[in-house]
Amino acid sequence: MESTVIRIGGAAGDGVQSAGLILAKSLSRNGLYISTYNYYQSLIRGGESWYQVRASENVVKNQGSGLDILIALNEDALNRHTNPGINEGGASPLSGIAIFDGEMITNYKKYQNIKYCPIPLRDIALKYDKNSLLKNTVALGATMAALGLGFDTFSGVIQEVFGKKGKVAELNVSAAKDGYDYYLKTYGIFKKLHPVNRKLYIASGGEAVGLGAVNAGMQMYFAYPMTPASSALHFFANHAKYNLFVKVTEDEISAINAAIGANYAGVRAMTGTSGGGFALMSEAVGLAGMTEVPLVIYEAQRPGPSTGLPTKTEQGDLNQILGAGQGDFPRIVLAPGNVTEAFDLAKEAFNLAAEYQLPVFIMSDLYLAEHVETLNNIDLTYKMEHGLIAQDNDPNFKRYEFTESGISKRAIPGQKGLMHNEDSDEHDEYGNVVSDEITDPKIRSLSMEKRMRKLETYKKNMPPTNAYRADGAENLIIQWGSTKGVVEEIVDDLIDEGFSIGALEINHVYPLNPDIAGHLKNRNRIIVVENNFSGQLNRLIKSEFLVKTEFIGKYDGEAFYPDELKARVRQMLNIQYENVKIGGDK
Repeated sequence: MESTVIRIGGAAGDGVQSAGLILAKSLSRNGLYISTYNYYQSLIRGGESWYQVRASENVVKNQGSGLDILIALNEDALNRHTNPGINEGGASPLSGIAIFDGEMITNYKKYQNIKYCPIPLRDIALKYDKNSLLKNTVALGATMAALGLGFDTFSGVIQEVFGKKGKVAELNVSAAKDGYDYYLKTYGIFKKLHPVNRKLYIASGGEAVGLGAVNAGMQMYFAYPMTPASSALHFFANHAKYNLFVKVTEDEISAINAAIGANYAGVRAMTGTSGGGFALMSEAVGLAGMTEVPLVIYEAQRPGPSTGLPTKTEQGDLNQILGAGQGDFPRIVLAPGNVTEAFDLAKEAFNLAAEYQLPVFIMSDLYLAEHVETLNNIDLTYKMEHGLIAQDNDPNFKRYEFTESGISKRAIPGQKGLMHNEDSDEHDEYGNVVSDEITDPKIRSLSMEKRMRKLETYKKNMPPTNAYRADGAENLIIQWGSTKGVVEEIVDDLIDEGFSIGALEINHVYPLNPDIAGHLKNRNRIIVVENNFSGQLNRLIKSEFLVKTEFIGKYDGEAFYPDELKARVRQMLNIQYENVKIGGDK
């Protein structure tokens, strides 16, 4: 697929992310599809940081592998991203043009296939303001010129971003225009992009989860800040117009218990965190399971164990989510594959929680949560499902009635004539504890079986598992979550190369849909791709469907790049061995 990849490199504090978002918005306003990648460290200032934007007239599904334009904000960035010997988790070095301040950066090695375009970024910026970050806007103006895009659309984005700062917007527009004119006069267009007359919207995964939750009628959000789940918290906090109550609690234990309390009271509430914070929530997840209170939990993964890599990505928490809370109780796990699915599955999660009266997890990761991409065909219509609610004064009301579906009517506090107990202890159909004086093993068994029947009921109503170009394919890649886009792209490429291959995209991760068994039949090879070391979904699939699979894992903190994953899959299709781990031994 024809696309253009632009990377802005610098250090924390250089305004890399802000410049990247302006670039992404500008390209989107030109009617181009975009997908970004945010690479940063935990340092507040210093260290290596970069922001990558991939743009195309066609839908782009990941950050891409090649690099066409580099905006280097310091010397390290220029040397690092032009050096073919450096491989940042699978990222390719520059093979295109490098835009940088030729007055400030003088110590660099020149490589072939790179056109060096020094521009007096700082000198131009100082004409308008002493703020050193103004040079970023000059560089972005030069980039718009290099891509042959008109200035007016870019100017509009700048005015929107800085509009509340008065004169600052005017200064940025003027500085950007000087950078635009300087580049055109000195170097000419590098690669002509053609604007498309269409209106596109962009969002990060965290924002999309937030927007989906609001669309689903969420009224309260409780969280303690933790990267990368904080992008959803920021969205909620910045959108008070949706009549949201947002509470930053003292810790994650308070957050999940507050969300349970709100849902028990009949309010749609949600909590969110990352793996380390979720470890503190585990006991309360069991409380929701025992009391059968609807609960939605947003869990955005990052590498562990412990603090791990707080600003990197991984899919390493599935085992934790499936095992959270002691004992057996039902839960549902959803894992969106892109920003649009993050919106859709957030909406679905609230209805599932209400209908089945159990915890529902939305599992994301740093890559999906914090990268921005084009929202495709979002549907704002929504039918809110409240599940089984008892009628006032029902003389036969049993809160935990032993039903065939496993789902019983619930009561909202204050409803007339529906007195019952809610307890974290095992209980009978009325909520009365069965283990105070003597344990009733029969009631315990019936209560356990009642709760677990919910999953069998849910399995009958699950949406079909999505297959991508898999009909008749000899080989099958299975993926879950944020690997969706990169897997689809390499499937397209490998089919073009003559391989018979397709993909199975699992965004309803637990329980696994029984229809997966049919997709696994008559395949020569089944390859599971995950951003973790141990193949957590791979183990689940093998145990559930008793099939032989092969595994490709990545656990260096970075997302898969198309070229590296394609090479591994191609190698696996040509050579007989079972486990390939990117960043480790086979």
